[in-house]
Order: sequence, then C-alpha cells, then structure tokens
Amino acid sequence: MRILVLWNACRGISAAEDARWVHEESAKLRDCDDVLDVAVHQVQSAALRHPRQWEWCLELRVSAAADAVVRHPTCAEFLADLRLLGTRPSVLVLPEAD
Repeated sequence: MRILVLWNACRGISAAEDARWVHEESAKLRDCDDVLDVAVHQVQSAALRHPRQWEWCLELRVSAAADAVVRHPTCAEFLADLRLLGTRPSVLVLPEAD
C-alpha cells in the first residue's frame, strides 16, 4: 500500500530552505515501523483551467494499515508540522496494484 501526502510550499522562507526542510524531515520517516520506502517529489499541476497548486508530494510505501503509519509519532509530528507551517497537507491512500 502507498500513502501520498500533498502540500504547498512553506511561505516566508526561500525555496532552498523549504526544500532542505522537506528532505531532512521526510528522511526521518524511514525510521517509522512498517515504512518500506520514502520518496519526495516536487510537483506541478497539469490542469490548465482549474489547477491545484500542490508543490510537494511525499510517497510512503508501507506494509501496515495506513492509519497505523500515519499515527506513528514521527509521521504524526511531520504532518502536524506541515499544518503549523500553513502548507495545508492532504493525505491519500493508494492500494498496491494487482
């Protein structure tokens, strides 16, 4: 199963500082129980008429139920920090393809 987290860049800091924070903090998620792989992507909207401006995507490949991973203290803290920074994170779950 995969968990995707989409969010906006943090405003008020440079793009380089935002990227540094994202990569440092998301690397900590590798230590969460049941996290098999972590990938971070910068994204842009493909919609021309009604774009959604997500700027980051975190992809976690996990071996447990998504709610258990999201509730792990390291992951919960990461998501809380994103909310505190005003980035409006959205969490999605994708089942593995058969």
